[in-house]
Amino acid sequence: MNTRRLATTGVALVAAFGLGLGLTGCGNQNEADAPAGNGNVGASAAPASSAPADALAELTAAALKLNEQSVRVDIKSSVMNGGGLMDPRTKSADMTLDLGAQGGKVRMITIGDDMWLKAKSISAKWLHMDATKLGANGQMNLMPDGDPGGAKKMIGGVVEVKKTGEGTFSGTLDYTKANPDDKNIKALGAKAKAIPFTAKTDAEGRLVELDVDTSVLLASLGKMTTTYSDFGATVSPEKPAAGETEEAPESLRKAFGG
Repeated sequence: MNTRRLATTGVALVAAFGLGLGLTGCGNQNEADAPAGNGNVGASAAPASSAPADALAELTAAALKLNEQSVRVDIKSSVMNGGGLMDPRTKSADMTLDLGAQGGKVRMITIGDDMWLKAKSISAKWLHMDATKLGANGQMNLMPDGDPGGAKKMIGGVVEVKKTGEGTFSGTLDYTKANPDDKNIKALGAKAKAIPFTAKTDAEGRLVELDVDTSVLLASLGKMTTTYSDFGATVSPEKPAAGETEEAPESLRKAFGG
C-alpha cells in the first residue's frame, strides 16, 4: 500500500463535503461492495472572517442546516467520484468512493464511533477503526464530535465570500484554517490559503452544492463538486459480520491522519 500517495489524495478530499473527509487510495483498481445504507451532513459555528457579514451569515446558516437531517452526498472530481448517505444526528453513514487509478472502489460504513473500511486493493476483509482515535482532522473521520457534517470546518476556512445571485455565492477558502492540524495541508504552504469556491443554496436555505477549485493545490485535481440532496432519507448501514472483519493495522490508521 502506498501511504504517501494515499495521503496526497487525502489533501484533495479535504474539500469533499466541505468536510475533513480524506479517503485516499492505494494499490490497484478493485471493486468494493456496493453501498447498503443512507446518510447526512451537519455543522456548527461561524468563524472570524473578512467576508461581508450578510453573505457569510447566510452561507453559514445554509451549511449548518445540513446538521439537521440526513442527506445524500455526491462527489465528482478528476480523482474521485461517488458518495452515499450520512446522518449526523445518529453518526451513521454508508459511502462508496471510486478513486480510479489511485485505489479503485472503497466503501466506508460508520455507526456511532465505529468505522469500517473495505477496499480489495488493501484487504479482502472489512478493516475496523475506532473513529474517536482518528482525531477531528483524521482523513477517515467522517463525522467528528462537535462537527459531524463538517460545516463548521468549511465555514471556519472561509476568508472571503460574496453573494452573486439568488442562492449563489463565491469566495475563497483557507484550508490551513479549516484543517489547522493536518500535516498534508501544512505541507502545501501558501497555495492552501486561497482556494476558490462557489456554493448554491435551495429555497429552504440549505447548502446544496459546493464547488471547490482544487487545481490550485495540484494541477491534476481540477474542480471538486459536492452536492447535497435527498434530505431526510433513511440511513440504515449494516455492521459487517464479525467473520468478515479485522482490526485495521496501526500503520493504516496513522496514514489516515489518526
